[in-house]
Amino acid sequence: HHSAMADQDIHVPRELAELANASTPESTKNIRACKRCGLLKTLNQFLDDGCDNCPFLEMRDDPARAIEYTSAFFEGTAAIMTPNESWAARWMRIDRFVPGVYALSVTGEFDKEMEEDLEHRGLKYRCRPP
Repeated sequence: HHSAMADQDIHVPRELAELANASTPESTKNIRACKRCGLLKTLNQFLDDGCDNCPFLEMRDDPARAIEYTSAFFEGTAAIMTPNESWAARWMRIDRFVPGVYALSVTGEFDKEMEEDLEHRGLKYRCRPP
């Protein structure tokens, strides 16, 4: 049974793709969501640049961490151009994050150790499971 969710076709509006500083997925295949902030990028982009909002997750050039700290299962997407001015961004609790495409909810959580580390460093965890 093919999962439609992991492979859904996300339409990225051209003006968003052209927004120079936005982090947008470069393809609609292999898209993953950062488990902490919900930013959507391909696995390769997480490996190339890490997560723009969560550099402390140290995913760059580390496939094991990139797979551990991102999830292929997420629901809903929102392209946020000006997070600090957007009510949707505030509602999604991403108004302090970089412009980009975000998942509304992400399936998957951090291991206990990472969760405690984030808490210890006072880092909020937006996509915490309910």
